[in-house]
Amino acid sequence: MTRPFTKRLKNRLIYLLIRSLVEVARRVPRRSGVWLFSMLGRLAFYVPNREKRRALKHLGMVFGSNKSPQEIQRLARSCWGDLSANFFEAVRVTTWDAGDLDRNVIHDDLSPFTQAYHQGKGVIVVTGHIGCFELLLHFFALKGYHSFAIGTRLFDSRINQLVERGRSGERIEYVNRNDVRGMLRLLKEGRAMGVLIDQDTNVDGVFAHFLGRIAYTPSGPVRLAMRFGIPLFVVTTHRLPDGRHQVTVGEPFPILSEGNFNSDLVRNVEGVNARLSEAILNQPSQWVWMHRRWRRLPNDPRFAGVPNIEKSATAP
Repeated sequence: MTRPFTKRLKNRLIYLLIRSLVEVARRVPRRSGVWLFSMLGRLAFYVPNREKRRALKHLGMVFGSNKSPQEIQRLARSCWGDLSANFFEAVRVTTWDAGDLDRNVIHDDLSPFTQAYHQGKGVIVVTGHIGCFELLLHFFALKGYHSFAIGTRLFDSRINQLVERGRSGERIEYVNRNDVRGMLRLLKEGRAMGVLIDQDTNVDGVFAHFLGRIAYTPSGPVRLAMRFGIPLFVVTTHRLPDGRHQVTVGEPFPILSEGNFNSDLVRNVEGVNARLSEAILNQPSQWVWMHRRWRRLPNDPRFAGVPNIEKSATAP
């Protein structure tokens, strides 16, 4: 009885903390809120925990050859501050209208995306946990595109409800990642699907380079684009020094199709990962370095049948 009670108590405390932070984020002025949450994140960095150790390890893996331990420590502290500030923004963006969006977000030319959207086949928007990534769903909705997000059920139903509420609204739906029929239905309706693929999660995937290292990467969105000819865009966002957000949409991702589906799939995922990696390296403090991104190892016999860019006969 002790362990289930302890787990329930821990989940309740986490829920109450998140709910309290959400309420604060909704009430304080935006500029003050960004500063406050950034400071809270930086202070939280000094609390010893597993996530901090993991972030420092990953930052060392990627930047250890050109940054000192002190620089990596400072970068990790900035990461905690930026992630906390972007959490604040993720709450606030749910209250924005089109005018708020135009004041707080700058973006590149949307005409390639508009052209793809009006083909009526749906659009797949692939992104990562970079900057205020929750902004993107509301960005496209406020720009007039009907959209939906893919997510997974969290460990606590109350927290799950908070997330679903934040990913809902006018022109927005939220779909569980296991609801494949729901995804296909909404894509057939011509909606834009937003999905994050920069984490090692328990879904179908391939091994491709990410930040210079082989990483297991979800491949479902790329697979859908290949099989059904759905336009795919790699979209990223990051917070600028002046407090605004930059959204980069660009051109449709060029899907390779050379006859070998698995080889084409892993090469396409490799290309998507390259774009996400570039965005992270440009703004390293705005990515989730505490995630176990390189959890699965390609030499593990359990993953011998998983497509791997380094084993692909046609890989460049």
